[in-house]
Amino acid sequence: MQRNAADGVFYEAAKNQIEAVTEVWYIHLIAILMENNKLNPISRFDISTGEEVVVSILEGKDQQFIDVRLHLKTKDGGSLPTENGIKIPASMLSELKRMVNLLEEAFALRGLSDEFEDLEHLRKEKDIIFAHPSEVEFANILNFYQVKWQYEPKTFPIKWDEAGNVAESFTPDFFLPELDMFIELTTMKQSLVTKKNKKVRLLREIYPDITIKLFYGKDYKQLLNKYGIGG
Repeated sequence: MQRNAADGVFYEAAKNQIEAVTEVWYIHLIAILMENNKLNPISRFDISTGEEVVVSILEGKDQQFIDVRLHLKTKDGGSLPTENGIKIPASMLSELKRMVNLLEEAFALRGLSDEFEDLEHLRKEKDIIFAHPSEVEFANILNFYQVKWQYEPKTFPIKWDEAGNVAESFTPDFFLPELDMFIELTTMKQSLVTKKNKKVRLLREIYPDITIKLFYGKDYKQLLNKYGIGG
């Protein structure tokens, strides 16, 4: 069916109206985000000439979220959010970091990495970043006795809010696959030890099949003295 000039004017007007309504909807969405949460963009990168991914921290009333969302670029150089995105509880940050590491390994294994020749090259070049010197010492003991270990390989949700979002999580320091056991080192001040005791107790209650051993400061010092480490 052929369209005359009047039809063309009609369709152009309809298109402009739809674009105007869409833009109003985006602006309304931003207003809602700003009203209900403190929106703090921390990273953004382009995925096409008209789209970018924006990573923000949403500060809610009870907890924080990591918002990863597709934005459409505007003519004035800004961008507007879309419905395409995901809101992740900030307590699962450790899992996000682990996911990125696994993606790097997967790309290296498939020969798709721009930085590493293969998986062996990646693991050789990328050192594990330990959170505390005590973890380095413990890893050295395990290496000396050829005990296989993994550093912070899994994060366990241990508390949820009313909406079912993960409000608190726990990432044990080590996992010994040959013993099927997690190890948590506690060499900190008493106030933090009490908090960690609570997390271990919750983990045992929620995941009864998980075996975890908690090393207190005194136990750890005895372990170091036994193997002549730390003086």
